[in-house]
Amino acid sequence: MKTYKNIFVQVVAFDNLMLAHYHASKGKKHRDEVLIFEQRKAEYCIILGNRLVKQTYKVGSYRIFWIRRPVLRMAMALHYPDRVVQWGIYQVVFPIFDKGFISDSYACRKGKGAHAALDQLQYWMRQADRGGPAYTLKLDVSKYFYRIDHEILLKILAQKISDPRMMWLFRVILHSDQTKFGLPEGMSADEVPPECRLEDTGVPIGNLTSQMFANIYLDVLDQFVKHKLRIHWYIRYMDDIIIIGHDKQELAHIRDEIAVFLRRELNLALNHKTSIQPLKQGVEFVGMRVWPTHRRLRHATIRGIKLRLSQVLAQYEANEITAESVERTIGSYRGVLSHCECMALKHKLNQTYGKFYIIKKERGEQNNGNQSIFLCEGREQGVEQELQREGVPV
Repeated sequence: MKTYKNIFVQVVAFDNLMLAHYHASKGKKHRDEVLIFEQRKAEYCIILGNRLVKQTYKVGSYRIFWIRRPVLRMAMALHYPDRVVQWGIYQVVFPIFDKGFISDSYACRKGKGAHAALDQLQYWMRQADRGGPAYTLKLDVSKYFYRIDHEILLKILAQKISDPRMMWLFRVILHSDQTKFGLPEGMSADEVPPECRLEDTGVPIGNLTSQMFANIYLDVLDQFVKHKLRIHWYIRYMDDIIIIGHDKQELAHIRDEIAVFLRRELNLALNHKTSIQPLKQGVEFVGMRVWPTHRRLRHATIRGIKLRLSQVLAQYEANEITAESVERTIGSYRGVLSHCECMALKHKLNQTYGKFYIIKKERGEQNNGNQSIFLCEGREQGVEQELQREGVPV
């Protein structure tokens, strides 16, 4: 296995940290701490680089908040200079590991992503369906981000990174002086008080490096499944894993082998959501339920989108957020809905955009008709023509 030296020098390089600031600031340029950093960005990047070189850098305090959909999760946010450092690490380290990943790992990778994963899974489901009765094995790793073992992760990283200073920085990122990330096995984040969380386990949900570490950690499983078990119909999006097969008993055997491997090599466990189901019943994957012929959003996801659409419209009416923020939210959901069958939700999205458009018009704000792409029939329309078709007066 090829090893890489002098990685730390690349991470702390001024140009790399300036590029890290550029990426870290995307979509956040109007936040106070980003504006402050931007005013003296060269100076701040030099200061960060010097702290890293002298090994006096420490990760700042985390802001802890809770994500309630699709399930309750504890997430953490860093102050902006720490996010710049994380981007600096990611830009140099992730490409080294990414080139060795299997092609069917889709999370947080250039040219991959959730929609590509859904397309590939559905393609395989159609292939399997033509060969007779088939089944899906859905693997669910218990409390994945909270259960990543630091020492095992560091050993995996050291297999390719032969640079003591880079390994020091990995340890600094993983071992926060102020915040523990890990959970005892079988427990949820809301069940464990901060003082009882584990120091040597877990990575914070919300960190860029956590996404990178999580992908690298389960690549060990990917290699085992592909090269040892030799399974073709295997796909992974972070800790969301699907295997397709025609023999239910064989899939059960594969499940058991993977469970033993996860425990032995990665100190992880599968949870009760792991299941084997007939292919024709569909399977949940990256927020959707997928069948060979179609896909739909999960009911919980639909409820969450409807609630969020109502919230952003109310916030805009109350002047709490900008029109650009509303357009970004609607645009992101439009992208999601273009990949599934959910006409009622598309209609709701159209209505929300229509009300938003009318409020903008009443306020005298500029409307750009070229930006309105409505989805009820999968075709582009001018704003006012489509609003009239939806029954919204303009």
